[in-house]
Amino acid sequence: MIDRTDLATQVWELPRDRWKRARWSPKTWAEQVSAYGRLRRLKFDIGIDLQGHSKTAICLRLSGAKRRIAAKATDAFAAKLNPVFGQRPAEMHVVEWNQQVLSAAGDFRLPDAPIMPRRQDAFEAIRRHIVEGKRLATISVSAGQPDKAYLAENWRVVAEALLADGYQVAYLGGPTDSPMNQEGTIDLVGKLPLSETLAAVQCSHLHLAGDTGTGHMAAACGVPVVSVFGPTDPAVFRPYTDNGIVLRDGRETSLVAPERVIRAAHELVRREDAAVSD
Repeated sequence: MIDRTDLATQVWELPRDRWKRARWSPKTWAEQVSAYGRLRRLKFDIGIDLQGHSKTAICLRLSGAKRRIAAKATDAFAAKLNPVFGQRPAEMHVVEWNQQVLSAAGDFRLPDAPIMPRRQDAFEAIRRHIVEGKRLATISVSAGQPDKAYLAENWRVVAEALLADGYQVAYLGGPTDSPMNQEGTIDLVGKLPLSETLAAVQCSHLHLAGDTGTGHMAAACGVPVVSVFGPTDPAVFRPYTDNGIVLRDGRETSLVAPERVIRAAHELVRREDAAVSD
């Protein structure tokens, strides 16, 4: 998910899942401290913690950065380790808040569009699943939490409408998500690595998702996106784009009728077609 050509000169990957499984092991703690301590070799001028958890706060503290800034602190321990920039206003989007945090370190401004990786091998892999020249709509069935998920039967109703509109419809999801098994659709749930999931979103004319990562992928790549939100506040966490529609009806995603999702999709397509014709 990080462009390693134009954006990052070096990426350090840490075994987060393994550490999480053995979080109370002294061996894990020692390994974490050692890994974070090795960051000192890079002699950072600025270090920024956008998450504010204890583990990320420790990482920043041990990095040896000449200047440390935390966007927030989720607990008292994290608050003691690094200077916290301030308190985000309740209705401010997290992207805008993080940009303000960054501005404390210099004259950094939000770009028109973020730099996203475009891996040719991932695009070639996706093209084996789709029909070239036919509009593609992708639907993500994933959700980081069960209460953020949109009902599978509702997605099937949406997919039927998109198929009737002449789209090819591809379902996306992770290894823990259930296959959709819907006639006429392309079921890629649990079949793609993250790089190919991103490529599928980038190839899309339209993306639909719950409150999950692929919605943010679509926003970052300029793909029109319909998002169904539930318990989280879309004012703060919606995909950061003007080319999207967020639907929410209380704290339960199931309260958003599939007909509303279909109408939102049609509205985005009308906007996109009008922009192209202009």
